[in-house]
This record gives sequence, structure tokens and C-alpha cells, in this order.
Amino acid sequence: MSNAGLLLDRAEAVDELGRVAETREDALTLLGGAILAGVPGLEGARLPRFEGPPRDYFQKVAEIVEQGGGRAGVAALLSEASRLFPGKSGKGREAAARDSAAPALPISIALQEDLGDEQILAIVKASRGVAASLGLRAALDLVSREEGGLCVSFEGASEDEAEAIVRSLRASIAPSMRVSVAREGHAFRDYFLDPLQAEGPDGQRFVLDHVRASTRLVDVAQAILEAYEEAFWPMGKGEKALPVVDLRRPGERGARRLFSQQTLHDAGVRPFDLLEVHPERRAGSVNPFLLTESLAMVKNQILEFAGTHAGFEVQANALDVPTEYLVRFRAPGFAPGSPPRRIEEHEVLLVMPPDFPVKAPEAYFQREVFHPNVDAKTGLVCLGVLAESYRPGLHFGTVCQMLVDMASYRNYELREFYNAEAHAWASSPEGQAAIVAIGGRSRGELEGGAARRARSVRIERLSA
Repeated sequence: MSNAGLLLDRAEAVDELGRVAETREDALTLLGGAILAGVPGLEGARLPRFEGPPRDYFQKVAEIVEQGGGRAGVAALLSEASRLFPGKSGKGREAAARDSAAPALPISIALQEDLGDEQILAIVKASRGVAASLGLRAALDLVSREEGGLCVSFEGASEDEAEAIVRSLRASIAPSMRVSVAREGHAFRDYFLDPLQAEGPDGQRFVLDHVRASTRLVDVAQAILEAYEEAFWPMGKGEKALPVVDLRRPGERGARRLFSQQTLHDAGVRPFDLLEVHPERRAGSVNPFLLTESLAMVKNQILEFAGTHAGFEVQANALDVPTEYLVRFRAPGFAPGSPPRRIEEHEVLLVMPPDFPVKAPEAYFQREVFHPNVDAKTGLVCLGVLAESYRPGLHFGTVCQMLVDMASYRNYELREFYNAEAHAWASSPEGQAAIVAIGGRSRGELEGGAARRARSVRIERLSA
């Protein structure tokens, strides 16, 4: 919002003001800031008490402003909303920051519990009078019970002028009211970041409602992690680990790691951004929370695969977060013999190691199987996503399908192998004919597909 606000009719202006300043504190912050900024139509006006829906309140305010300042007054009110709430307005933080180039000395004013709207705005007017008497410009940062009252910035004021400002404010407002220089906490004009979303380690989404830009990332992350059960995330037990927060922005590829001790404002977080929260993982170990959530996701993915593939049966070693699964399925394949004999039924044990998901799961065929990528003694599988191509975040529906395709020779590797005898047979003309006869893929199909994929990517070495 800027002078473009002049083009808005009253209904549009009221909608925007009600959206930006939804609470009583927001409304008082906006009106107090507008008084200090000299918005026409507010000087000497008796303003309504904040009651009911924000839009209804600002409908009354807009009528008062129009009577004294016309449409220019409403436009100026919208401009002040941009300055005070840049995270929610169309003008944006960068433009709002340019509105005030002079350094500002913040002064905090502690409110008494029983102060009403008119009394609060009277304090704001008194602050404007003090600023005028010293030849300074005052601007309101916020009105907040949580923050202890009002914070008014006096632009261009030096540290030497601080005591004079404090004395003048105490005399103008009330000797009993606490007035002091706000050394910390108001280096910028606070505002709300709405809407803002966060994502927990298991992919669960959270909406952050009415969060201030002055909030530290670590506090946001802790609030997200506290939403999980104590058994999943043992808060405050043992060595304290700071959560890790990544920023993912709509329209941008990838995520950016943020410093957890920064505020949302300092980290450059904007409305509609997504904060991805993870417990910190130390070298040599996996955070128990991450392990538990990963195991829960594996369970859901395997059960989903079983539910959509008839004849695929699953048994697990626990109800909540299993670490082992015994899966059974039917697929045409081979067992050792001369020649290898046909089989249909398969059992595979899937084991999640203690370092999962950093370390790949292990799969063991429990019944005899004759396959170049399955160890003849142990039944251990070494192929594709369970070997060199494993990455954390692997979907276990993919693992289940790979096991079925392995058993039926729809997926196998002849360049590397665990079973030399099965490798020699599968490479032979007799073996290839038998594989094709059960619906498996020939060596030519496997290597041809790999060649086609390789040709689709052009790689050029860069000169030094």
C-alpha cells in the first residue's frame, strides 16, 4: 500500500484495515501511529472503542477520518498500516524500512491495567506533543500488554536527549507511570507474520497464528516440537539440542538453513513461507525423535502398499513403530536346482537398523531364491535403493515394489552380483530364455533401458 490507497473506495479500505489490524492492540497501534504521523481527520476526533469484528470497527473509523480528512485521510491511514504491519500489507518490509531513514530512540511506557482505549490514545497524543516541543518526530512501534505497554520511537534523538524525553513524558502523562528508554527489544517496528506455516519432522503441517516478527526461530521450532508426544521428543531431558530450521519459499527451489537464534524478521521470513523444523542430529547417532517419526512413516507407507496390492501380506514386530517387517507375496521366480526350479511364494524380512534413516534398511529373503543380487547363504539383498542408490526419505512403497520385481526378474543387475552361480545362469542363453518365459526382462531390455537413459543426458567437461 502507498498512494495507490487513494484509488481504493471506502469499502476496500475498510476491508484492508480490518485484515491488517485484527485485534484491539493492533487497532490501537495503528490509530496511535496515525495520530503521531498527523493523519488528517484524527486530530481532536473522538474515536470509537474497539468492539465487534475488525471490519465494523474500521468502518466507523473510516467515516470519522473521511469527515475531517477526506479520502486523503483514509489513504494516509492505509499508508500507516503499511509502516506498522509490513508483513501483512502489500507495501512490504523493504519499502516500509525506507520510510524512516533517521535512527530512532525507542521509549517504553508501561500501561496500567485499567487503561481504556481513549486513555491509551491520550498518551500517544502526549508523546506527539513532547516530540514537537523538542523538534523531533515521534512514531509508534506497538501497543501490547504482553510487551508491557507502548513503545514510541523518537526519530533523530540522541542518547543525550533520552533523559529529557523521559522527564517530559512523565510530566505530560502521569508521574506514577513508568517511562524508560527501551534499550533492547524494539530495534525495529514489530509486526505479525500471517499466514505462516511450519512443517514437523514427520511432514505434519502447522499454521502459525498471529506470530510476531520479533519471535526467535528457536522458540517457533520448540513450539512445533512440543506439539508431539513426550515419548517422541523428550523435551528438557539429557543434553539440550537446538532444533534445525530450514526456510522453503513458494516459487523457489530448495530450502535454506536458518540460524535458530535469529528472529523471524532478521532471518527474512515472509508471510506464506514454510519453516521446516527438525531436531538436531549429532554426528554418529540419530536423534530418537527423528528415528521414531521415520519408523512411523515407513509403517504407513508399507501398509498403504499392501492395501493396494492384492496378495501382499505384512507382519510387524510392533504395533506403533515397528523396526522389522516380514512380507509375503506371490511372484514367478526361481530357486536353486539343476536347472533352477520355478517357485511362486516369497518371504522377505525388512530390518530398520539403529541408524535409520541415515543408514539403509536391510532385506533378507527367508525362503530359497536363486538370484544374482541375493546372497545364497544369508538371503541379503544388494540392489538399487537398498545399496548404493539409497537416500534418506526413500518411499517404502518403492522398496516393496522392488522386492516383487526382483523375485520375478523384472529387476536385476548383472554387472555386480552376490551369487556367482545365479549370475552365470542368468547371463547364459538358457537363463535368459527361462527369465523371459516367466515374464521377466531380458538382459537386452535392462541394458537397453539403461543406455537410453544415459543418452538422454548430455555431460560436458568444463575446461580448467
